[in-house]
Amino acid sequence: MNYLSVEGLSKSWNEKVLFDQITFGLSRGEKVALIAGNGSGKSSLMNILAGYDKPDAGNFSIRKDINWEYLPQDPALNESISVLENLFVGTTPSILALKEYEAALIAYSDAPSEETEKRLDLATTEMTMSESWDYEARAKQVLGKLNIHESDMAKPVGVLSGGQKKRVALARVLIDVPDLLILDEPTNHLDLEMIEWLESYFAKENITLFMVTHDRFFLERVCNEIIELDNGKIYQYKGNYSYYLEKKEERIASENSSVDKAQNLFVKELEWMRRQPKARTCKSKSRQD
Repeated sequence: MNYLSVEGLSKSWNEKVLFDQITFGLSRGEKVALIAGNGSGKSSLMNILAGYDKPDAGNFSIRKDINWEYLPQDPALNESISVLENLFVGTTPSILALKEYEAALIAYSDAPSEETEKRLDLATTEMTMSESWDYEARAKQVLGKLNIHESDMAKPVGVLSGGQKKRVALARVLIDVPDLLILDEPTNHLDLEMIEWLESYFAKENITLFMVTHDRFFLERVCNEIIELDNGKIYQYKGNYSYYLEKKEERIASENSSVDKAQNLFVKELEWMRRQPKARTCKSKSRQD
């Protein structure tokens, strides 16, 4: 089942080509890391896939019947409300079910009727279907694993450090266990204990991942496919980080060998050109061309 499809995607920044007509896909259950040098377009690609930016050419699609979340490098939070309230902002199935249940409960309390009772019954059923009754407990549990404790949860987000804000944003995309997660540097501001918890979380939950990370140990333990963005082109490796390093070395050696052969051929042909008399035959002209 294909969750993400990218076809012929291109993007430039000023005069620099970040990527040119790249094509790849993500299937259910895959955990894929995107690797590229600094300034090569990793975050630009992530922002395009999340709808924050537009490509110069090409198209992409995320399967419509799945739930997906995006964690950017600099996530936007409402700094005037509390940490816990920020986790109730969004359009995930659990949050939508909670909002509808609260609205239906208020409507029934204010004006009991057959219509408002039916609405409350439907909202109650949806709460059960989306497993939303324990949403707040799950939120507090995930926050605790990310070292945001009960004493911090009532604080306005504006008073938190940059690292704490990133962890709150990470908690927000994890709680509802989406089908697809697009993550830009998820381990930034996490200590070893938090990273190990995140690794076990991804191993336990049936989540499809597409992420950028500089944490090679995390990448090695979590991902089963590597996509490398190099000089605007895509190279795919079906394996972990160690496998990628091995196959990349083989690819570079093969490319260098091809370049060497082409250079040797060019030198031989150039020597042949210099040896030819001025009056050339048609066959010589063809070879010269």
